[in-house]
Amino acid sequence: MPRMETIRSYLGWCPNAAAAAACRRDAGFKERNRNETAAADGGREVVGGAVVDYGATDTPAVMALAGAGFFILVIYLSVAFPPSGSLILLAIALAFSVMELYGVIRRTGIEITRDAITLRRPFLPAVVIPKDGIVKVEIKENKLPGPSWLLVALVGVILISAISGIYGGLANPASMRFILGIAAVVFFPVTTCCTHMRARYPRTLTITTLDKKIAAIYTEDPELIARMLEGT
Repeated sequence: MPRMETIRSYLGWCPNAAAAAACRRDAGFKERNRNETAAADGGREVVGGAVVDYGATDTPAVMALAGAGFFILVIYLSVAFPPSGSLILLAIALAFSVMELYGVIRRTGIEITRDAITLRRPFLPAVVIPKDGIVKVEIKENKLPGPSWLLVALVGVILISAISGIYGGLANPASMRFILGIAAVVFFPVTTCCTHMRARYPRTLTITTLDKKIAAIYTEDPELIARMLEGT
């Protein structure tokens, strides 16, 4: 045995350098993919690191009606029982901002089994979608509803107005102007940040169900999840 191999053997090193290099490459590959995809027994596949939006297919219309009703309620409470309406709006804006930002940073775990796909979202209950309840699975181009510069410009105008409201309401922190300014300064930058993080993904996987729910999955490799859905 050559001298170097004798030393390696004595120190517990692998005398086969080619095999050692292969082991290192395999270990590096596993480490890089440890948080992305893992397979378990029984045909269960787990995918991590995804951002998921889940809701009804008619969510925009419902949200518009709910937003209009909520706005009317806030105005009524602000006039009738100041500053109750503004404080409610501030609390909701802060809670939504925290949940949205944490959900984008913490990401969603996706489990795919023979019968269902489970979405484990931060803060929220897990969503189980039976495979026999899936109507359509599509991979779509991820596009913003408008130019990014227009979004930034609108948020900039809102922030300038909000900061002006905060400055003008310093003398009376309980005023509606001051409280709504604080809510805007928190809510709109967080929303813009989360939108930007979703826009990083060129494609999304959308799953439409029989009960008119839709899951939009933002991930680096939506084709991988689509293959898992077909293969399990």
